[in-house]
Amino acid sequence: MPLRHSNRLRAHCRRKTTPAVQGGEKRRLLDALCAIHSTVRRRSPDAGALVRCAVQAQGHLALPDAALPSALRQDGDVPLTPVEWERLGSALKTRRSQLASTVSYLDSWLPPLARTIGLDETESAVLGLAIGYGQDGYITRLWDEMSDNRGRTPFLRADAELFALMLGLLEPRVRACLSADGRLRESGLLAVDEDGDITVLRRLTSLLARRTPLEGDVRGLLLSPPRRAELPWEAFAHLGQQAELAARLLAAAIVERELGVGILLYGPPGTGKTAFAATLAARVGALLHPVGESDDYGEEPTGTERLAELRLSQRLLGDAASVLLFDEAEDLFPSFGFSEQRSRSRVFLHRLLEQGRAPVIWTANDISVLGPAVARRMMLCIDVRQPGLAVRKQLWSNMARSEGVELTDAAASELARAVPAAPGILRNALRATRLVGGDSKTALRVATGVARVVAGGSLPLPEQDIPADYDPALVQADCDLAALARKVTCSGASMAPTLLLSGPPGSGKSAYVRYLAAEMNLPVLLKRASDLLGKYVGETEAKIASAFAEARDTGAFLVFDEADSLLADRRGAHQSWEVTQVNEMLTWMENHPLPFACTTNLVDRLDPASLRRFLLKARFGYLTSDQARLAFARFFTATAPTSLDRLQQLTPADFALVRRRTAFLEGPVTLDGIVALLEDETAGRDGGRRIGFAA
Repeated sequence: MPLRHSNRLRAHCRRKTTPAVQGGEKRRLLDALCAIHSTVRRRSPDAGALVRCAVQAQGHLALPDAALPSALRQDGDVPLTPVEWERLGSALKTRRSQLASTVSYLDSWLPPLARTIGLDETESAVLGLAIGYGQDGYITRLWDEMSDNRGRTPFLRADAELFALMLGLLEPRVRACLSADGRLRESGLLAVDEDGDITVLRRLTSLLARRTPLEGDVRGLLLSPPRRAELPWEAFAHLGQQAELAARLLAAAIVERELGVGILLYGPPGTGKTAFAATLAARVGALLHPVGESDDYGEEPTGTERLAELRLSQRLLGDAASVLLFDEAEDLFPSFGFSEQRSRSRVFLHRLLEQGRAPVIWTANDISVLGPAVARRMMLCIDVRQPGLAVRKQLWSNMARSEGVELTDAAASELARAVPAAPGILRNALRATRLVGGDSKTALRVATGVARVVAGGSLPLPEQDIPADYDPALVQADCDLAALARKVTCSGASMAPTLLLSGPPGSGKSAYVRYLAAEMNLPVLLKRASDLLGKYVGETEAKIASAFAEARDTGAFLVFDEADSLLADRRGAHQSWEVTQVNEMLTWMENHPLPFACTTNLVDRLDPASLRRFLLKARFGYLTSDQARLAFARFFTATAPTSLDRLQQLTPADFALVRRRTAFLEGPVTLDGIVALLEDETAGRDGGRRIGFAA
């Protein structure tokens, strides 16, 4: 395709290069012209390209008019006479000699860059020409026209022959420089796509295009600025021993210069993976350098560009006490089908994971994209979750003090229950509160708004705490609940009781579990059926496994609410997943080393095999008459009227609800009026039949 007819293609190619700098590198252009002149025949198409370039760049190169051919032959289409050819070559060499002592801006970069990366003279020359292609319009046009002469697309390609011609080097040596295992490509300075097109590391070209002063170590310019830790180590106490293990592993890897150390932090967005990475690096006294978060133009880099930066950063940080952060690792594995190039990229990445010189912390929201081949090359994988209630309360208190925000213990507890969010959200809420001079209500409003957006528009239900007026004596069950609490909390007791608590809604099952966990000095990890049931095959099983793993890692008392949805009788199953999710539950129940409990209103629907997995079973029921009178006195500070005795289906939740309701009624409410409200709550219940007191 003639060059004069390739304007549209040329415009496309220009968009793939760095914005051109007018003038460019004069000596580099002269070197290329002299190398071409000494190699090609004067009647060849390449000689015509040289003539056109020299004529166009006459003013830029300060070539005398006498050096140029006659006007009839300046378009390069008609070959020069021998005299004109020699005269032009002589003028180019003379001008190059005159500029031999000058040092261009690019030439000031190449030597320190070569020393840092370990490039030899040939590799430096190839890199210099590749950079010049993107910054010097004359070099660009010269290369494109000579590439077009060979029937190739006018774009910088891994063309060893053309590189050798323009640099005056031997082709085999250049071919070795451009090979996949050569330093230029292994370092990430050059990337070659499936079409053979070359791109120079974007961070480097943007630094050069902006004429960034080269001061000090070139590493400081090529690496992303270190990310500072904004949260204390205690903010991630909910990660338990996994966090401590990660710190020990990272510290040892840095000291021993261990190759291929990767730590994967995974979990849904908004759980604080990136914040934990920064805190983890600070914990071991290392700098954390993000990889490819944005280029120097503020634009989002592609996955290929991020991989190139990772390769370069690995080479730059091989001997430094630093760690790399590759956020959103899914970028390296696009969702389109497997192609040959994608397969090669995976192979290369696997090698990088195994041989990387600097430790890398990877974060991912969707680990299914990474696949098992990547996961098994990680030294440690941590599921980063939201902190539990007790940890959040402590975080609110500690962060409020550091931000200078007044926060009472009661307010910290309320915020911890209301906003189940990552530490970073809590910190920003308190910063906003400090800036506006607000109080705990301001912090709640800010944190709730951000957490709702992070959660996709809906906020999880606030976590419940043990009611201040909770009393086991107000709970009716078929066993002595106070004695049960003493048994599981006494010295030498098993730390792994498994409980099944069944009975009607409001009878106190969940409250008792929280009371029991508090007596055992354990945090509660509550999982509702709605938290675990997924719409995709295998999703529910994965969430069940994750819940048990989270409880194990954090040392929490695991509670499954609405367990009948997770342990339904398999004999009535119609779908295979109904069986597999029960199997998953049963498997974990048998092997879980810590306490856990299941609560249900529909015990008759549980799979019979699940009943054998529970060490203790307690059936809750409606309050006895004596308990109802005691509850009346506790909730309403008055002696219960005799009319209360006719109500046979009361639960502790009924008294709590009626007490809240009376606060909204106008005027005082009589004792009989309270009984009437309680009776309304029991309407529709099963005729006073006591539930679940069989031995």
